[in-house]
Formats: sequence, C-alpha cells, structure tokens
Amino acid sequence: MSHVWRGFQRLTRVDAARDSFFRSVKLEPTEPEEVALSEALWRVLAEDVSAPADVPPRARAALDGYAVRSTDTLGASPESPIVLRVVGEVRAGHPPDFGLSAGEAARIFTGAYLPEGADAVVPVEDAEELGESVEIYTQVPAWKNVARPGEDVKRGELVLKAGTPLGPYEIGLLAELNIPRVPVRRRPRVALACTGDEIVEVGGDVPLGKVPNSLRFIVEAMIRQAGGEPTYLGMVEDEPDELIRAVESARDADLILTTGGTSVGKADMVYRAVLEAGGEMVVHGVAAMPGRPALLAKLPDGRPWIGLPGYPVAAVVDFRLFAAPAIWRLLGLRWRPLAPGVRARLVAPIPSSPGVRHFARVRLTLSEAGDLLAEPVRVSGSGILSSLVRADGFVEVPEDVEGYPEGSVVWVELLTPYERWREWI
Repeated sequence: MSHVWRGFQRLTRVDAARDSFFRSVKLEPTEPEEVALSEALWRVLAEDVSAPADVPPRARAALDGYAVRSTDTLGASPESPIVLRVVGEVRAGHPPDFGLSAGEAARIFTGAYLPEGADAVVPVEDAEELGESVEIYTQVPAWKNVARPGEDVKRGELVLKAGTPLGPYEIGLLAELNIPRVPVRRRPRVALACTGDEIVEVGGDVPLGKVPNSLRFIVEAMIRQAGGEPTYLGMVEDEPDELIRAVESARDADLILTTGGTSVGKADMVYRAVLEAGGEMVVHGVAAMPGRPALLAKLPDGRPWIGLPGYPVAAVVDFRLFAAPAIWRLLGLRWRPLAPGVRARLVAPIPSSPGVRHFARVRLTLSEAGDLLAEPVRVSGSGILSSLVRADGFVEVPEDVEGYPEGSVVWVELLTPYERWREWI
C-alpha cells in the first residue's frame, strides 16, 4: 500500500502558538492544600498572608549595652560622662520584670526586650560599669539601637500575596509570624505517555532496532523541576486506540504530555488520537528549530494535551516553551520564573533560517583575559542527547534574525547552574 508523505502545511510562530494554546485550554490554578513549613519549599502560596501580630511585639535591643531613658544621657561625653545606677539585667528570651526610673539603667543583651521606661540602648563600648553604677560616654536619642514594635512587620500588614513561590526567606518570615502550616497550590498532576514501537523500558534488554526510553526520565525530571507531579502512563504502541485508552485512564490529570508520534508521517498517530478522542488541535507544527513537530491540543473537557517530539533535544525545547509555562499557570504563579543566563561572545557563527526561532546549544569557556566565550556545541541534530550534557545553555535566535556572526555578544540561557568551564575544587 502506497503512502504519500506530507510535511506540515503551516508552521505557527512560537509566541502565537503559545498564546493560542493558552487561550484555548483550561488552565485554572489547582485547589489549595495545607502543608507544614518544613515541606513548603518552592510551593506556591494559595492565599494572601497578613501578619497576625507585630514583629517584634515589643521594643528590643539591637546590640549589647545598657538600656536607658534617652533623656538621662543628654550631654554625655567621654570628658563629661553621665553616671546611672544599674538596677538589673535583661537577657534575650527573659522578659524584664522591672522598669526604669530617672537616673537608672539596665544591662541588656542583643534581642532582649527593653524594660518599661527605657527607650534607647547605649553600646557596651560607650559605657563603663563601676560597681553598681555605669558611666555613659555618649548621648543617645530616643529609639537609638532599638528595634521598635512592628519595625519588621506590622500587625495586619499584607506580607505575602497568593501566587508567591515560597523560598527560604518567605518560609522564614512565616515562621517568624508563628505560622506553622501554610495553604499552597496542589502540585499539578501531569500524565506522561511515551509512544513509539522502537522504545523499551530502561533497565531491560535492548534488542537490535530498539532504544531505551530515556525521554521518560528527562520529561519526568523537567515536570518536577517546573513544580508538577508526574504520573507515568507507560509506553504506548503506535496505535491511536492504545493512546486514547492511556489518556482516558488519567482522568485526574491536569495536563497530558505525550512523547513521540507528533509529526505527520504514517506512524505519527498522536494527532489522529487527539481527533478520535473528540479533542481539538490548536497548533500542529511550530516554527522552532529544534522542536518543529510540537502538538498543542485540548481534550473535550478543556484539559491541555501537549505532544512533545520523540527526539530529546526537540522535546526539551518544546517542554520549555509550552509545558513548563502551562504548569506555572496551573500553579497560579504571580511571576514568570526567571531563566538564568549570562552574556558571552560567540567564537563561531550560528546560522538560522528566516521565520524560524532557533535554539543553538553552546558551551561556555573563559578566555585568557577572563571574558566569557560561547562555542556552539551543535547547531542542528535534535536527536543528539549528549549535546545537552556537553552544552551549558541555549542561544535563542529570533525568527526575524538571520543568525549571529562570530564575535557577536549573545545571551546564553543556562541549562545548568554550575560553572563547568572553571574548576572550583
């Protein structure tokens, strides 16, 4: 039986593809769940948080010294010290049970609450204790060397907004507010099915003509990195009915991902499975290199279905372009995550075709002068997985730019946070 091969009739530009897809599918933030602070790292806050109390709740010493009434230090100097009577001592964690009257001082340590009547702290180096008295050698104004009530956070103040990713400092602030548990967005459930008669599971025998399913582990790791929770649906034969059954088994998934079978050849059946399942093709074929065979669709219930190409570099590019932003929307993130990058000078040209966004893999090195250089690892070859290991990042060439000549200063979006071009240890 003859078969007529046909290419993509039309390629959609990357930004237009993403916009059309996100307008078409259901990407509402997931429902909240409550977690302990110890489990909240990089979870996304589901509700606004306001301070239940002032921080600090009372005036406290910002350094070691002597708590005083500021009016008692007027005119104090090394030549003419003021002498005050020491009536007590206050340590952090032990609230004072006494107050200060005129002419009195209290020994105080960093973080301790000021006694009633005190409104300033004289540093220990600006005073000298003599028996039951202390000589003050400097004049201090009211609230000098003191953290005032609410100076850090005021009661009722909005401290964190919904959609904020919780890093170490946000978690620390919640702990300071004595909030032990926090409402966060449930991690989006991302169902992953891998298609292709040529793949076998990693760890088993690999007969001639077969390849280990490395893409499963790449995509699962990227799902977790983006904030999602992957569910592996297994390997699916190149038959639309098999893929439809796999997808229908993931009814609780927020996002469907498939790998392989996204082109328009005889064995590329993902788009047929989408249509036979009653879904809608939003975009099929993106003006990206690598990554052209991307498939963006929606199921009848509005859930998104992203078909990633079977070649690993193309799948990585399309995941970064479409799947990661979809997960971020499901998380309700307030801000788009920053893509860490550096500027470097090309040591070789990067060609590109007009109308297509190119993603060139580059390796970073240092010149003798200490300048950062970018060397293309491989401009083409979407199946060369090792190029992602050898590369430090991508150089993105926009659709309307016809390549970058040697010597161009380019932005390198990093694939790794490590300075692999420089020995550290």
